[in-house]
Amino acid sequence: MVNKYLTLASIPLLAASLSAQAITVDQLNRQVQKLNQRISEQGQRFRVNGFASFGISKSDEEMAYNDVSDETSFNRFSKVGIQMTFNMDDQNSVVTQLVSRGESGWDTSAEWAYFKHEFNANFSAKIGRIRLPAYQLSEFIDVGYAVPYALNPAETYDSLAPFANMDGVDLSYTMDVGDNTANFQLTYGRAKDDEFDLKDLFGSSVNFQTDTWNARLSYGWASLQVGSSDLISAIGLYNGETTGIDASFTSLGFTYDPGEIYFTTEFTKLEVDGEIVDADALYATIGYRIGRYMPFLTFATAESTDDDERSLETLLAEDPVILANGTTLTQALAAGGATTTPLQIAALQAAALDSTNSLHAVGFGAQKLQAGSNRNTQRIGLGLRYDMSPGTALKIQYDIITVDDESGLFDDDAWAGSLSTARPDGTNILTITIDTVF
Repeated sequence: MVNKYLTLASIPLLAASLSAQAITVDQLNRQVQKLNQRISEQGQRFRVNGFASFGISKSDEEMAYNDVSDETSFNRFSKVGIQMTFNMDDQNSVVTQLVSRGESGWDTSAEWAYFKHEFNANFSAKIGRIRLPAYQLSEFIDVGYAVPYALNPAETYDSLAPFANMDGVDLSYTMDVGDNTANFQLTYGRAKDDEFDLKDLFGSSVNFQTDTWNARLSYGWASLQVGSSDLISAIGLYNGETTGIDASFTSLGFTYDPGEIYFTTEFTKLEVDGEIVDADALYATIGYRIGRYMPFLTFATAESTDDDERSLETLLAEDPVILANGTTLTQALAAGGATTTPLQIAALQAAALDSTNSLHAVGFGAQKLQAGSNRNTQRIGLGLRYDMSPGTALKIQYDIITVDDESGLFDDDAWAGSLSTARPDGTNILTITIDTVF
């Protein structure tokens, strides 16, 4: 921008110099055209775009669900992002996206940082830190303005939230199919967080786009390694594997948007060998545009499909626990009668511990693993989007969430450490955001 102003400021000096040399008006015009072309080329080579969301969220439960509790939060869903693109020529470019999130104390991280080469108009490749194309909304999952929601369906998008980005390579090919467009994408790389390391991560997707609807299918798989010491200990109780675990993820999405009506849905399936959660999730949203307003209704559900692999019965079958009095934990539970359940094991912890404190480890370890995995959750979301101006939208969303004897997205530690009678069977969450792009 400074170079642009300097260039513009030099025009009067150039004109004065040319006049002094008796240069014609046509020559002056040609010089000005050259300067304008340089300014235009400079603008085309370097682009800056941005997005931001500022929100308020609050629930009616003390125990946090998806990190939202009855204490009003102004930063849970707030973020600011800057995307910078430098085009070296018509085929090569470097893209960087920096994002600061309120929930992380506004620390800034590089979400994207990759080199892109366009072989032709249809075929391109990227290398560096890129987006993992797992979901229907993956490409613009952080850009709140691009979606109707104040809060994306968390039961679906929570599964791979820590792995929104990956380090690797991406190949993308686009072709015309009649008047429509098909895109094919392949990715390979690695993604990790504090709990899991996804190695040899391979992803593929195909997207078919028409004027009014869009359909997308993606499938990915990886070799998973557990990195959290707590999770390793919990899985160790079951004599389970923590390295070289096969994991796969499938997403099938569809959107219909002819104008006034808006409808979108997505089904996902997560499958991981061993004691780590397998889960199916689904959401569907329908909205209707009335001028600048769009009210919408969302139904979402998520259910773990392998709870029996983390059950107390499975654990005891793998490694029977002998109490100090010589009986097994299974016998102690049976002696408690029909009312004794794995959720009440805390009471047994205080009554009978063996010399190695095994019962305590079994009790809390099993409960924590289940709390972080088992889910049977439904969500009904009522929302309203108001486009305040081009590029800025105000959204209000009220979610009614129920859980069926499972933790869902409630805080793992709070759920595992509480008695069954203290565990909520759901919560209601209000979220208000202002989303903008610039």
